[in-house]
Amino acid sequence: MDPVSIQVFGERELIEHLARGGAHHSHCISIRNPDEAIPAIIRDNFRAILELRFYDAEEIEQLGAGTIKRIPEPRDVKGVIEFFRLTAAEATGYTLHCWQGISRSPAVALGLLYLLTGSEEEAALHLKRIRPDARPHRKLVGFFDDQLGCRLTRVNEKLRAEAMGVSVEEIGPPSGGLLTRAKRMRAS
Repeated sequence: MDPVSIQVFGERELIEHLARGGAHHSHCISIRNPDEAIPAIIRDNFRAILELRFYDAEEIEQLGAGTIKRIPEPRDVKGVIEFFRLTAAEATGYTLHCWQGISRSPAVALGLLYLLTGSEEEAALHLKRIRPDARPHRKLVGFFDDQLGCRLTRVNEKLRAEAMGVSVEEIGPPSGGLLTRAKRMRAS
């Protein structure tokens, strides 16, 4: 399977694409919030769907009151790797989506692209071509590193910085976010 067999969408974007009869692959990885159902148009257009349910947050404390406290966990990445290994021989490719197509699904795409290419740098280049505005979810990417023994976190920081138009130093460590100018000035 070729890296071009990966597509990344936001949910609304995918729904519109499918409604127009747009080309898509046989298998889907649908990443949604815990309390959301898969729209019928997505459910009905793929031979197989792996459904992941967690919020686009890195720490439980980032979730508001009243929400289901579910963020990505290592088991989610294990499920992606298993789904890929079980279906790669039959799949024409993988269409991935999350709410905006910027964080969660690009993180999973980066892991799949690594599985396809065996190279962190090549996986990052393909993801940048597929989804230039991608800012892959740091925690998910770290779980791929743990599961696959790779170093996608390193290339992910560069991808995130490029998408945000800042330097790698400005985005801060993986547990931090984009540093504001005021914070940088106070730190110096």
